[in-house]
Amino acid sequence: AEYMGEGHQMDKAKGRVLLPTNVTPVKYELDLDVDLANHRFTGDERVACVVSKATKSFQIHSKEIYIKSVSFTPSEAKEAIQVEQINYNVRYHTVEFVFASEIPIGSGTLTLGFVGELNNQMAGFYRSNYTGFDGKKKVMASTQFEPLDARRAFPCWDEPAVKAIFVITLTVDAHLTALSNMPEVESILLEKNKRRVVFAESPKMSTYLVAFCVGEFESLQRTTKNGIVVRVFAPPLKLPLTRFALDVATRVLDFYDDFFQLKYPLPKLDMIAI
Repeated sequence: AEYMGEGHQMDKAKGRVLLPTNVTPVKYELDLDVDLANHRFTGDERVACVVSKATKSFQIHSKEIYIKSVSFTPSEAKEAIQVEQINYNVRYHTVEFVFASEIPIGSGTLTLGFVGELNNQMAGFYRSNYTGFDGKKKVMASTQFEPLDARRAFPCWDEPAVKAIFVITLTVDAHLTALSNMPEVESILLEKNKRRVVFAESPKMSTYLVAFCVGEFESLQRTTKNGIVVRVFAPPLKLPLTRFALDVATRVLDFYDDFFQLKYPLPKLDMIAI
């Protein structure tokens, strides 16, 4: 492999730029406040990391996101190391953080604050339109991260081989449904008619498998013979059109469990009509 600038490793065959490996993630705690009306979201992110080589700077992926604040707190330190420079590389969709002092070998936490747009490109965290009960146009937001668009929703190590655990929290308007990979574990009503939904910790997985969705949804559900809850969500008035999908998904999940002799690894399976 050859190197493209400091820290970048390039696969000659594919022209694929890889992040340096001096800092890698273990667990993301991602808290997003979703504003459907204004097509934007704000995020607070804490990433438990392993530092394999002492460094004053490192890079992660970020695309079309404005990063407001960055700090890194080594596990043995009492105070956070503040960022001095945030350098965006638009071509490679990366961002470099240059810190005030060296980050030592060991573990620590990267803390970020950022703002992003609910785009209309059907990639990253994007918006879609549908017609509500009253005939008016409504907005929902959902994700499409595969292969390289998790970086549009939150700064991350957006490479399939760099797996980590994810804990997702979504703050939404109180009347909306919020969904993610894992089951909801807590729902808290907040001021200004908002609701904070916390989801269970995920298995270790790649960024492109992370998913979340916000909108006005109704749902139907069944349980497979192996105890997996299968749900289908759709905008109001569209739910009757989902019964066939629910029936097939429930039976197919049981079939795959038996055929491959491998159990579905999550406690639930959601399908959403976007």
